Order: sequence, then structure tokens, then C-alpha cells
Amino acid sequence: MSELGAVSSYALAVQEMQMSLIKEQIEAQQQMVEVLLDPDRSVPVSKTVGQNVDMSL
Repeated sequence: MSELGAVSSYALAVQEMQMSLIKEQIEAQQQMVEVLLDPDRSVPVSKTVGQNVDMSL
């Protein structure tokens, strides 16, 4: 019975780690969207290149 508890604890730890990684990915995506939508970071549109975004990570 203790083996089942150990496996359950391990599965929960793995699940929590996966959730943490997903949360970090979502936060990174939100930051990127904020950067891309920030009008202060846009540069003038070019006829040959399109629109550029000034980004520093």
C-alpha cells in the first residue's frame, strides 16, 4: 500500500512541475504579446520590409 502512496506522490510532483512549466510558458507568451502590441515599440512601416518591432530581451 505504501508503494501506491509513493507512486501517487511522484505523479502529483510531476503534474505540479508540468503545471509550473505551462504557467511559465503562458506568462512568456503574454509578455511577448504585450511587446508586440506596444505602439511605442513600433517603427515606421517600410514598403519593402513590412513593419518592424524594436525588441530587447
